[in-house]
Amino acid sequence: MRAMQLVKIPLTLDPIKSAKMKSIYSGGIESSQLPRLLEASAGFCSDIQVQFSCGNDEFGTVIVKGHAQGEVSLVCQRCMKEFIQKISVEFCYSPLTAKSTEEDIPDTYEPIDMDETGHVEIVKLIEDEFIVSIPFFPMHDVDTCSKEQDFTLGDIDDGVEERPNPFAVLQNLKK
Repeated sequence: MRAMQLVKIPLTLDPIKSAKMKSIYSGGIESSQLPRLLEASAGFCSDIQVQFSCGNDEFGTVIVKGHAQGEVSLVCQRCMKEFIQKISVEFCYSPLTAKSTEEDIPDTYEPIDMDETGHVEIVKLIEDEFIVSIPFFPMHDVDTCSKEQDFTLGDIDDGVEERPNPFAVLQNLKK
């Protein structure tokens, strides 16, 4: 049995031309093409498997719709150890043309800008999806976290004095 070869996803894409051809893409993006994701992770990012199609919806709006999955390393904010997080994203884009504005695109699609040649940087868009999917405070599941010790930030004063109740004076007025 041979290992499947990673078919590279194009860096840029003409969404209008691809929609006319009803293009379907399935392949991968090498981690070396994802420098911002590598920087946002703890230093590891797997190749990302991507599947997407280009077409038009029932109103003729050009759409690029698909999903992607991969893995990144993160640092658990509970035990401060590195772990691997699987990330899976779904996306549905619609390009802004000279004739359309963001208001023309239905809310179910994310508007994307095309460059002066009519292309979008599909790899950067998918990289953006992964970056925003990284948890703000990444943590292992509680059951699998290798938390070795409890720690607190700051000093805890064990000799805390009990303050007098400010309403104790009212107790005397009741009598």
